[in-house]
Amino acid sequence: MDRSTPLSLPNFKFKVSTLSYAIGIACTYLALPVHAEDTTASALPTITIKAQGNWLEEANAETVHKHAGARTIIDRKRLDETAATSIREALKQIPGVQAQDSSGTGGSDVSLNIGVRGLASRLSPRSTVLVDGVPLSFAPYGQPQLSLAPVSIGNIESVDVVRGAGSVRFGPQNVGGIINFATRSIPQDFSGTVSLTSEYASGTDQVKLSPNLFVGGTLDNGLGLALLYSGTKGNGYREANNKIDIDDVMLKSAYQFNDKDSVALNLHHYEGRGEMPEGLTQAQYAENPYQSSGEKNYFAGRRTDVSLRYNHKDEKNNFEVLSYYIDSFRTSNLETTLANGQKRLDSAPRDYKVYAIEPRYSRIYELGNTQNEVTVGYRYLKEESSEFAGRTASYAAGSSVPDFAPRSSSEGGTKAHAVYIDNRMELGRWTITPGVRFESIETHNNFTGYNKGQPNTVYPKIDSDEFLPSLSVMYSANENWNIFANAGVSFGPQQYSQLARLEGTTATATTEGLHPEKSNNYEIGTKYLGNGLNAEFTVFYLDFDKELSLVRDAANNGIWTDLGA
Repeated sequence: MDRSTPLSLPNFKFKVSTLSYAIGIACTYLALPVHAEDTTASALPTITIKAQGNWLEEANAETVHKHAGARTIIDRKRLDETAATSIREALKQIPGVQAQDSSGTGGSDVSLNIGVRGLASRLSPRSTVLVDGVPLSFAPYGQPQLSLAPVSIGNIESVDVVRGAGSVRFGPQNVGGIINFATRSIPQDFSGTVSLTSEYASGTDQVKLSPNLFVGGTLDNGLGLALLYSGTKGNGYREANNKIDIDDVMLKSAYQFNDKDSVALNLHHYEGRGEMPEGLTQAQYAENPYQSSGEKNYFAGRRTDVSLRYNHKDEKNNFEVLSYYIDSFRTSNLETTLANGQKRLDSAPRDYKVYAIEPRYSRIYELGNTQNEVTVGYRYLKEESSEFAGRTASYAAGSSVPDFAPRSSSEGGTKAHAVYIDNRMELGRWTITPGVRFESIETHNNFTGYNKGQPNTVYPKIDSDEFLPSLSVMYSANENWNIFANAGVSFGPQQYSQLARLEGTTATATTEGLHPEKSNNYEIGTKYLGNGLNAEFTVFYLDFDKELSLVRDAANNGIWTDLGA
């Protein structure tokens, strides 16, 4: 497939695996620009450390360099220089990240398949993926997959991938690290940008267009507004990867009360549809690498979310409260060819709602010869899910599709409390950060199976209480070079689909046979930043205590199995 050079209109401005170990190497001859404001506690002459607070905000080369773990950030300038046309292409530039192309039941232009350090990549199940600190998945605890990934490259200012030393602050599902997409910030001066990127597939003569719009600015009274739009329209390079229709729009607002207090409100709506070209056998690929027989396969979804953030910063303190509400829907059709040559169609519409509030407080203080920043945070999160699975009777190819009959339905929910504390201590050239996160989770899923229309229901539930400690250490050899090591425990709670399943047509609870996932993660590495060179060398080791794997039976039911350690 050939891709044309992105066409950009001029900017305008106007006033008014079970066990994994590997070595990761990153080396870049581009020093990232520093945009974050200087938050040095200048009013305290004895305090020289900077208050990080929420260290995902305003991340730049310096904060990434001082993070005691493997971490990479790509900013807007780099995305434009590499002509990245999708989130997938942006992630492929980051060491240790595998971003699969769209194919099979996990592939459409509205999905995202990310695997970090060799972990499973189908629908990104083992990483905490965020947009401006808000979870990207349908439900962070009960349905963490990204079959709908409501994020578009045109609205993104930076991609921040924390591969290590992040499990205390963020979770769950963080064995594969934390990935945060920061949207474009509200400019101080009123300005705007319009751009259009095109992709042309020479094998099938198909064209896909991605229009982008950004306009915003800040008034004299401190009120800032910005409108962001990014879309994808047209056809992909596969013969059944057509009718792609994605709209991603965000309205951002912020108000600076004074030099210490601010509030930000973001409104976001994403709606997308894309066909799912299935995978090909070697013989099919040799015959025609662009072919696809799954003309009825598609995935569609929408998401509306709102987030409200209050922040207070002064010489010693950083206090933030983040609250968000997410309402999402997804549906799909998947056609299967049976052994007798006939076909069958499955459909799976699902609704999810998430509400969360998270206060966090950081304070700088001195203790003896050490300088410290202690951070305490809490999050309450509530989820609701409603899932349905339907299937048609078999039909001959080319004939009309029969009506869907119900196979299963479920009504699930989660209440989760997370408390965390860490303390960054600097003593000379050493930085030591111990921390611990406590997760308390209540999850249920009222699951119903249908045997010839007759329902049978089970009511599985599970409670989990987990302590997740971590420790990171960094030694600064000089202002350009440091050495780091860290150890931590990552945690993945049981999902709604792991609490119950169909055995034939009978609903069966599986809470006795499965367990939440836990992994012990270790890193040791070194970083260099300076003289136009940004380099990192890391050795890591992931050790699962319990790992779950999804397999399919003859009836194409999803069965989760416990692989153990």
